[in-house]
Amino acid sequence: MTETEIRDAVEVLRGVAGPQQGLLGLAAGEGMARFLTDNPEVFWLGVHGGSGENTMADLLGGVPCHHRWPSRSDADPTVPPADVFLVARQNHRGLKAAQLAARDWAAGSHPTITLRGLVVIADAPGKLPRVLHNLTRITAGGVPQTWTLPWIEELRLQGTVDPESLAREPRKVPRNWALVWRPAPK
Repeated sequence: MTETEIRDAVEVLRGVAGPQQGLLGLAAGEGMARFLTDNPEVFWLGVHGGSGENTMADLLGGVPCHHRWPSRSDADPTVPPADVFLVARQNHRGLKAAQLAARDWAAGSHPTITLRGLVVIADAPGKLPRVLHNLTRITAGGVPQTWTLPWIEELRLQGTVDPESLAREPRKVPRNWALVWRPAPK
């Protein structure tokens, strides 16, 4: 991938800042399950199978949610809300699943989390089809921030990537995350 292609592929989009009044939640059985936790780390919530939540946790730290919303106990007000990033592949199925999760959050169904945004990971090398570009922009409107990550062949072939070997543009994304959330002290 050339530097120009990477620059074109990495973008940060802004959407709604918080849950919206009057928005209907999901029907029973339509959303993802929950799990109770007081873990202070950031959470990566894959909105569909193969979304990349484990990859994000491996690369940047934090906890993969295994397709379940983290939730805090209402009984302990001293535990801060869980910081959550949704993760999806940049294909029709992934973006539609992200829209469903965004709608669930926007309806106020998860008051004990802070949704930081959505990470959309390219599902193939090459130019993104216009229909997926448009669907990504529509989906981005439903969450506070959206980061699109380009296809990284090294990650596909080796299962990991050296952040220093990445071109300049993709490194902006992890730096931007550092401004959004602060990992808990160990």
